[in-house]
Amino acid sequence: MAAALMRFEEVRAVLKQRFPMIMVDSVTSLELGKSIQTTKNVTGNEIQFLGHFPEHAVMPGTLIVEAIGQSASILFSKTTGTGTRPGEFLVLGSINNMRFLAPVVPGDRMEIELRVLKFIEDLALVEATATVDHRVVATGKLGFARRSWQPASTNDSNALKNVTSSREAT
Repeated sequence: MAAALMRFEEVRAVLKQRFPMIMVDSVTSLELGKSIQTTKNVTGNEIQFLGHFPEHAVMPGTLIVEAIGQSASILFSKTTGTGTRPGEFLVLGSINNMRFLAPVVPGDRMEIELRVLKFIEDLALVEATATVDHRVVATGKLGFARRSWQPASTNDSNALKNVTSSREAT
């Protein structure tokens, strides 16, 4: 087990998410602009296990993807040196070839290895592998972009209405 480069408090300081959505506990390796390795200690007292599933707790695939996304966010923030400024956040734009190969359950220590395929200004394409005890549990490619948090403008609403109207007309 590698020593943490970033412990939970520093991870929390970088991420915008808060309880119960922080899915990264530590960073064990970081190569700016290239790769990151993170961990998520899965515990039985996490809120998702109340309903997923009460008789046999399994970590939802969407939360595995969230852990990968948060790992990418940490890498993105550290690489750009600016992180996300007030009013900005990192958005997930695409999920490709995502495969869930084995269940992740309470007591597991999920390790996420993420490698950058492309990094262009405010955009990134990454490839990720999540493992538990050296067994691959999930793998896939994800795309991200840094965006401003702005409400939809009137022009955006009108454009959506025009698209909807043209679909209804056909």
